[in-house]
Amino acid sequence: MPDAATGDERLHWHGYSYHLDLSGRILADYEPDELEEVRSQIGEPYGVYVSCESMDAARAFLRRVLDGFDGLIDTNHYEILPAHEFLTLLDHHPGWDWRRRPSADLR
Repeated sequence: MPDAATGDERLHWHGYSYHLDLSGRILADYEPDELEEVRSQIGEPYGVYVSCESMDAARAFLRRVLDGFDGLIDTNHYEILPAHEFLTLLDHHPGWDWRRRPSADLR
């Protein structure tokens, strides 16, 4: 359902609340060289912004929606990872907090 204040989507799922911006506007936050890096890997990007209340909510949502997704995930903490690699890291490190620990520390 759309949020009355922002027009963005709100999702309530499995006891969690999510804010979804499906407009693609998030791409305006990227530097030109970052967008070029993404384009070199996947072609023209389409950005979706997701925010939620906790890491548990984030893990639950991302595990569900990324399964089978062939694209990139920007952790919003200095890393852009292929979706399959992101999910593999979550599987091997269920408590991983990508806000505080870069993926390179897990390998």
